[in-house]
Amino acid sequence: MRWLERFTTGEQESWLQVLKVAVAIVIAWAASRLLLGMELPIFAAIAALLVVAPSVNQSLGKGIGRSVGVIGGVLLAWLATLVLPTTGLVVLSVSLLGVVLARLLRLAPMAANQLPISAMVLLALGAGTGPLFGFERVVETIIGAVVALVINLVVVAPVHHEPAERSMRELAHAVADAFERIAHALTVADAERGEAMLAEARELRAGIKRTRAAMDALEESTRLNPRARRLSDRIERDERLLLTLTVLVNRAIGMTRTIVDRFDASLVDDASVRRIAGESRRIAREVRVLVDRQALEDGRTTTLPAIEGPGFTAPIAVPRPHPQHWVLIGALLEDVRQARESLEAGAEGA
Repeated sequence: MRWLERFTTGEQESWLQVLKVAVAIVIAWAASRLLLGMELPIFAAIAALLVVAPSVNQSLGKGIGRSVGVIGGVLLAWLATLVLPTTGLVVLSVSLLGVVLARLLRLAPMAANQLPISAMVLLALGAGTGPLFGFERVVETIIGAVVALVINLVVVAPVHHEPAERSMRELAHAVADAFERIAHALTVADAERGEAMLAEARELRAGIKRTRAAMDALEESTRLNPRARRLSDRIERDERLLLTLTVLVNRAIGMTRTIVDRFDASLVDDASVRRIAGESRRIAREVRVLVDRQALEDGRTTTLPAIEGPGFTAPIAVPRPHPQHWVLIGALLEDVRQARESLEAGAEGA
């Protein structure tokens, strides 16, 4: 049922993360009851629930943001009780004022949402029951946030390198496939495959975005994480590889666009075009070799056996420009040149 997919996701948090959240809630609840003598320390439980994040860095940011929002909400509710009775209309008005105030103060999303929520809940629970009611809510929230942060520090969050590496390898092999399709098109000149080939090449941009998002998630998970030290070189190398693949994607799209728009079937026998097709196959080969060599260095499995021998041949020489299609051949040659330079630079930095 498609409507059900809006409420579910295939990417679930790990059971370790679920366990950390549960432990943080229990400890925050028990600590608040012990230190503050509260029967229902819901602010501590909510803070613990929201602050236990996938990374230590996110947990620290959420803890600070939530605490700032609670303090602002407590102050707003306390000021309201000094001049107004606690009625339904007052609770609604103070909540709306909290939304506007958060916008005017340019608070971050966590603090901006927490400020009106804290003011609303505080008034509803009875902000006028005592002078320390609001202060206790602040302390309660800080307890929950601190407990969550400590849990994240003690049970160190994992570094999300596997999704990034998997996405990188899938993108690399997709780029290699694109250059092999280019080589095939230059030697067969299948006009019926032109638009489909162009669509497949453009789809590589989505692969770049997915890999960039996976790398960003990886880098986020390494901040303030002691496990990340041994991965710093690998992350730096993968960033260079992603830059190389981005250049290759642009070149593959450009070459495919040129072939679809301008290629003539009579060119399949042209010596320069045959050399370009050969270089496209070598680029595809070198991309696969590069990503698999990195996998071997990291102790992971590879999809190809080691390939011996030189990667690239000498630069393509064009003794005499084609009298009719010299612009097309020149454009393909320039794309090949840029692809080769980028790939060679990536191989040197690996």
